[in-house]
Amino acid sequence: MIISFYNELHNQSNLSGKSFAVFSLFFWLFIYFKILFTPEILFGLPILNKKLIKFSSPLAKSTDDQKPISDNWILESSNQKNEQDLKLQKKIISSITSYINEIDKLSIDDHVFRNPNVSTSDLAAKLGVPTSHIVYLFKYHSKISFSEYRTLSRINDSINLINKGFLKNNTLEALAYKTGFASYNPFFSAFKKVTALSPQDYLKLNKTTIED
Repeated sequence: MIISFYNELHNQSNLSGKSFAVFSLFFWLFIYFKILFTPEILFGLPILNKKLIKFSSPLAKSTDDQKPISDNWILESSNQKNEQDLKLQKKIISSITSYINEIDKLSIDDHVFRNPNVSTSDLAAKLGVPTSHIVYLFKYHSKISFSEYRTLSRINDSINLINKGFLKNNTLEALAYKTGFASYNPFFSAFKKVTALSPQDYLKLNKTTIED
């Protein structure tokens, strides 16, 4: 309407807003073709969810397609370290890759994060190394913090359990406790943050994919 009035003023004609009809025509034509060629608008949530799951975390794939969480690791770290960390670096530099693989194994195969109270000290004890080594690893060789890694691992675990049929005889709340969450609410928030879907939406999409 503003553009219409501007054109009428510019052409020194009466302000009637009649030329707005032309702009309105193009606007509604654009909306029509946008709806026509956008499947998620025509068919709703299932199509939208398929797009979201395609571009969401790789954790939202089946067990067969699952990749190690080691994508979150950095083998070459920054040289900006304090004196104590530089000394520690000399001791463990040759073991960094081994530590990464062992921690991923504890997460994926041994499900260590199903323990709700697991800490860096627990990981260190299982690896038989000082806690300072694990703290150093997450400080300089991880893209995410230990807390974020633990959450990511638990969501990965929950998705694998869903794909294996855990929810056929159990509730989402039981799944939250099973994977190490203190309650359903933090599980729900973490699941949506990692996969871009709520647990319920993931279940709907998973069911639709199986039926297709």
